[in-house]
Amino acid sequence: MDLLMQIRDDFRFYREIKPNQGFVAVALDRQFWVVANYRFGCWACRLRTPLIGKSLRLAYVLTNFLVSTVSGTDVRSGATIGRRFNVHTFFGIVIADGVVIGDDCIINSGVCLVNKANGKAEGVPYLGNHVTLGAGCKVMGGIVLGDHVQVGVNSVVIRDVPSYHLAIGMPAMNVSVRREPGSPTCPDSDSEELFVAD
Repeated sequence: MDLLMQIRDDFRFYREIKPNQGFVAVALDRQFWVVANYRFGCWACRLRTPLIGKSLRLAYVLTNFLVSTVSGTDVRSGATIGRRFNVHTFFGIVIADGVVIGDDCIINSGVCLVNKANGKAEGVPYLGNHVTLGAGCKVMGGIVLGDHVQVGVNSVVIRDVPSYHLAIGMPAMNVSVRREPGSPTCPDSDSEELFVAD
């Protein structure tokens, strides 16, 4: 998917989740701009045409400075982020180079997806699809969060979290709260918003 298609896809998604905001309001929304700036940086840093690529990377340095200053986020272009990435609340978000985030994930203020301090060789987090990260949580090192995982507010995750689990605490403990779709113990979809900050 090229840059314009990605940004159009993100814009439509933000229009859907913000039905009370008009076209201009969404276009000027800082949450949308965090995602759009990341898409632009990711695209610009992968261009192979020397002169155009260098010029666009320079432009990205400027746009990244402006978006980071206004939103208080640091989303590196070396990360890989899937579709419908929901920056629910934005201030203080840090996503390091190399982090992989699947589709339909939700992130809140103060979330850090980074390598462990002085441990870059240990890797960075890998998130599956439909992951919800509560405000202030930290996910550190080369760990894997499966699909449909929720991480509680201010939790510190330093080990893998299987799919359909909740990670809470400091350090986080894994709690099985859901089963595969169709299981009789699978709760209803309202629990998706359990740790989303208002």
